[in-house]
Amino acid sequence: MKVIFRFQQHQSRIRIPGFFLFGAILFCASSTFSQARNLGPKDTFAAAGLTAKEVREITDGVEQSAYDTPDSWTSELRVRRVDLGSAPGIVVQGTELLCGGTGNCQTWVFRKAAGKWVSMFADQAPLADSFQFGPTSTGGVKDFTITSNSSAEVSQRVIYKFDGKLYRTK
Repeated sequence: MKVIFRFQQHQSRIRIPGFFLFGAILFCASSTFSQARNLGPKDTFAAAGLTAKEVREITDGVEQSAYDTPDSWTSELRVRRVDLGSAPGIVVQGTELLCGGTGNCQTWVFRKAAGKWVSMFADQAPLADSFQFGPTSTGGVKDFTITSNSSAEVSQRVIYKFDGKLYRTK
């Protein structure tokens, strides 16, 4: 009976670490996938609770750097409020006209500065399949990471860091 008891103890030692290892892998994978996101049909200007003035500020900023012009900015764009760290933010994505064949859509980040929404990109906003903010930050603003598809098999990650005024590539 001592041999069986030791064997059972040995089995339970293997199961517990295996269970914890499996749980840790699942936790890491789910937290990584939950951070990478894109915007959906429910992410509208109305859902973000933006005023008419704020919608104009954002659409004016988008219009300056968009690579095409839709019939309706409010129909083309998806919008969500985000926490940038030291400032409130808005992330904006194109839906149809501002998207390419590989699933990448032009994506902007705006921050509230001096009471106005300003774009975090100097020129054209990047094309992204998905994005995430953080976990690190630069200058009090969360870093912005995008994933872009080059083809069905190839994608690339680009990290943008805040330089005090704009997002710049790492």
